[in-house]
Amino acid sequence: MEEKIRIQKFLSQNSICSRRETEKLINEKKLFINGKVAELGQKVDENDEIKINGKILSLTKNINHFYILFNKPKRLICTQKDPQNRKTIFQYLNLNQLCFSVGRLDYDTSGVIIITNDGEFTNFLSHPSNNFEREYVAELEKELDEKDLLFLNSDKVILNGKKSKQEVIALGNNKYKVKLFEGRNHHVKNLFLLVNNYVLNLHRTRYAIFSDKNLEIGK
Repeated sequence: MEEKIRIQKFLSQNSICSRRETEKLINEKKLFINGKVAELGQKVDENDEIKINGKILSLTKNINHFYILFNKPKRLICTQKDPQNRKTIFQYLNLNQLCFSVGRLDYDTSGVIIITNDGEFTNFLSHPSNNFEREYVAELEKELDEKDLLFLNSDKVILNGKKSKQEVIALGNNKYKVKLFEGRNHHVKNLFLLVNNYVLNLHRTRYAIFSDKNLEIGK
């Protein structure tokens, strides 16, 4: 008999939705297990009836997982749908099945992103406790002076009330390499706003061990 596991992990393993999305469905009372509203952490197996938004799940055995390393161009978004009808990375790649993006990038930011239908792999790469390094190249409006560069590389940087630790390295021509271990919303752009500078172009060259080496933008 198969051991029951938490509903968040079960749906993630079966590429139904991420753990975070599962928790949202439970909080909104849109997920039912055997006819009753699901609870956070409730354990299930494939013999339980699971219903989301009124539809009973039909699980497919032996899911074939795929993993795509994509060098995202600008003017694409990383969500499944967009209220403004902008093109998504999934439409660009003609992916019609449910899948996840690891390490979302802004609409006007290019760079490496991982796309997969493996929910557990997504959770592993995304979880803050695993401390995967991200590396960016930012082109700024103007050159940083020595004082600003020292500040950004210090332990005194606070963003939205929380410490931010990063390494900023000058590359020349107003370009800077930025290394950090987290990916808050507009993190790199907001870092440079702290020293009254603006990011004109932003490209992520690496996420964990996955880099854009020998991978053209759009490929």
